[in-house]
Amino acid sequence: MSRYSLAFANDWLMDFGGAERCLEAMAEEFPGSPLYTLFCDLSQFRGSAVERLNRSTTFLDRPFFKNHYRRYLALYPLAVEQLHTGSPDVLLSFSHSVAHGNLRRSVTLHGCYCFTPVRYAWDLYQDYLEMAGLVKGVKSWIAKGLLHYIRLWDAGAAPRVDSWIADSRHVAKRIRRIYGREPAVIYPPVNIERFTPSSQRDDYFLYASRLVPYKRPDLAVRACTRLKLPLHVVGDGPEYKKLKSLAGPETSFLGRISDEELAREMAGARALLFPGEEDFGITPIEAQAAGTPVIAYGVGGALETVVPPEGDDFSQATGLFFREPTIEALEGTLSRFAKVGGRFIPGASRRNAERFRKERYVSEMKQFIERELEAFHGRY
Repeated sequence: MSRYSLAFANDWLMDFGGAERCLEAMAEEFPGSPLYTLFCDLSQFRGSAVERLNRSTTFLDRPFFKNHYRRYLALYPLAVEQLHTGSPDVLLSFSHSVAHGNLRRSVTLHGCYCFTPVRYAWDLYQDYLEMAGLVKGVKSWIAKGLLHYIRLWDAGAAPRVDSWIADSRHVAKRIRRIYGREPAVIYPPVNIERFTPSSQRDDYFLYASRLVPYKRPDLAVRACTRLKLPLHVVGDGPEYKKLKSLAGPETSFLGRISDEELAREMAGARALLFPGEEDFGITPIEAQAAGTPVIAYGVGGALETVVPPEGDDFSQATGLFFREPTIEALEGTLSRFAKVGGRFIPGASRRNAERFRKERYVSEMKQFIERELEAFHGRY
């Protein structure tokens, strides 16, 4: 197919995480394309292809809003509908909130790379209210009314997307259930080149992620403390003080560390502990790129990225699962790992991680766009 014009839409750009790397990989292929987003902090993207895109933002792109942006969820639908995206051949949105709600023109194909439908309004609705302490009282009813409005808006915005892409089969199920659409599945890119397997390993286990409740760092800390296993905790977040109070002397809190330090931590660990439910989860793939096995809660995206042994066959295995989100279940799997951990082959983990290279992601995305654009022109 001949070259087509492409524009990007994104919810917001305040951190440089896995979702933003999906945008970055495509921005490298389409430099100078326009980008439409609610608000952004460019200091997070210095030297990235994202910085070189022609950005358009909304009335929320002001310090007063950005410093407390999570408080203004009610304004997001209004803001995203004020973005004027022009008439590119393709609008590619990256959405876990409202970016898919752009009011694009009928001549433009809108493809959405969906990390998840708005989790705090759908799947995590009750969890969100409980974690925020909004179960009872006037504030609770205000929050429930707001999330009801977000669900109504989201359901109405979903048909604005012509073609959906899910970042995992787990998310694809959610898109089918909530939006009634059949998405393609294209796994996100992982920069596995930063990680190298090591011939020598230390005795510690590793947890590496934000310290927030839904990622369940408490399970890793409690289980290792009860079993007196050394644990390195990488990351920070609102659960830090609570976790410190739960941890025994075997647990070390390293805070935020550089990419180089993380690569060393990954390569030196006995195993990565991944106790939360994630839609996809890049960290287990990074660990496997370092030749490190993964002990994961056996739900969600981990089932698509971690390979358990088949009986006594560990030739392709890259990790173990625990099936219940409890300390006892994780302890049981840690005890099993103590017996079989030496049977994992670093090369098998690395080969499995190779499936998620950036080149594969970009190739599949471009094929998807060209295929959907041809079908779009055929329909109209």
